[in-house]
Amino acid sequence: MIDPARMVRMVGNAEYRDQAEAALLAPGDTSMVFRVRPRSIVMACPDGCGETLVINLDSRADKAWRFDMRGEGLTLFPSVWREGGCESHFIVWRGHILWCDRFEEGNSEPVYNPEIEDAVLSALHDIKPRSAVELAEAIDELVWDVNRAAGRLVGQGRARSWKTKGGWVFVRA
Repeated sequence: MIDPARMVRMVGNAEYRDQAEAALLAPGDTSMVFRVRPRSIVMACPDGCGETLVINLDSRADKAWRFDMRGEGLTLFPSVWREGGCESHFIVWRGHILWCDRFEEGNSEPVYNPEIEDAVLSALHDIKPRSAVELAEAIDELVWDVNRAAGRLVGQGRARSWKTKGGWVFVRA
């Protein structure tokens, strides 16, 4: 078995899916389909199964992932979870691939910047709970970075969190 990819390798942009797919050589290789605007990410499944994943970025076409190229590389939100085939589940965060279901040993998160905690804390309400997505939009940061900072604030007793039907939410403590 091939070792799973731990980082995304951007191999370029293409106008069409077949062009993007032709550029993929190894697990984790990724190309963006771009026609006037970003349409999708085409990725060689990072687990090495040999499948190609197509991740929609265009909300006009259907459910779409958020993407960002700030920092060390590509970030996608939410996680990528294959319901068929190899059933891989992973996060793409600033170029890092973090495994959620297997291969977790060896995960390496991007470098943490503690300065984000003040911005997250200032975006929290005392009463009205906010999700990491709402907080990230309010302070123009990556959702995964905000989620990590909010979790640390909870651990410090400066925020509280609980799980709702829609996911975790946070308030100032």
